[in-house]
Amino acid sequence: MKAFSLFASIVFSQAAAAQSYPSKPIRVIVNSAPAGLTDVVGRLVMASMSQSMGQPMVIDNRTGAGGLVGAEFVAKAEPDGYTIGVVASAITVAPQLMAVAPFDASKDFAAVALLMSTPLVLVTNLNSPYRSVAQLVADAKAKPGQISIASGGNATMTHLLAEQFQAQAGITLVHVPYKGGAPALTDVLAGHVPVYFDTLNTSVKLVQDNKLRALAIVSPQRSPVLPALPTLAESGYPEVQGMAWYAIVAPAHTRAEIVAKLNEEANKALNNPEVRQRMLSLGGTIEGGPPSVPAELIRSEMTRWAKLIRERGIKMQ
Repeated sequence: MKAFSLFASIVFSQAAAAQSYPSKPIRVIVNSAPAGLTDVVGRLVMASMSQSMGQPMVIDNRTGAGGLVGAEFVAKAEPDGYTIGVVASAITVAPQLMAVAPFDASKDFAAVALLMSTPLVLVTNLNSPYRSVAQLVADAKAKPGQISIASGGNATMTHLLAEQFQAQAGITLVHVPYKGGAPALTDVLAGHVPVYFDTLNTSVKLVQDNKLRALAIVSPQRSPVLPALPTLAESGYPEVQGMAWYAIVAPAHTRAEIVAKLNEEANKALNNPEVRQRMLSLGGTIEGGPPSVPAELIRSEMTRWAKLIRERGIKMQ
């Protein structure tokens, strides 16, 4: 009887805690620098969630090691719902390139909500001779190992798509990694490197203003913001797939009731008209849905990129 009373007391106290959650400010670790897309998306959603939940969402930008520093901080935090993270898709890739991984994205996080995804676009500068994917591939086959392709860094989505594209097209390009997407795009615009897989939100205005030429978009369908741009599948390479995405995670073992509350509030924020309008202006797709959506995405992405890393011999540099 005493054991039952103790069990009932624990269950009651947990339920009461969940009902009163949150009762103090929530620390939100963003694993990118301020003004990056992860940060912009995170701040938009957290501002709305803060208003709805009645508690401050305190943004803490923790950068370093391609986002691993901030993500690791979340993975090792107390699983009480008062430290959560806004992370990008790189959390499924970079740890697989390390001798000792700082975390396992499929085991060390409680997935909360998928916020937004954005496709990537194969771009080139205006002085480039390439006006189609076919022209680029033909030139690369005629000049193996002589044409460069930029990336925002080793093992970033911009790099992984470049590797996929080379494998599917049967070409060899020279990978030129930069310390972030901004310097990579700067050099492509200047003509120092001819091609680059850029995120749509970064390149769309440049393409629309005729400052950058887009060759194809990596997406199942054409984008409404660049409707004349063919998909890479239409260009002959349907197996080149990948997107940048942004999600809320909590430390593993965070109670299900708290995860459910955070997920509910995140979806509420994603349905806020002001938030939606701003996120759509970034060129992304608003996601949402239950916690199972980001959880399954993390598992499938880890499997997909592990295979590519193995086959292409990608290493951390």
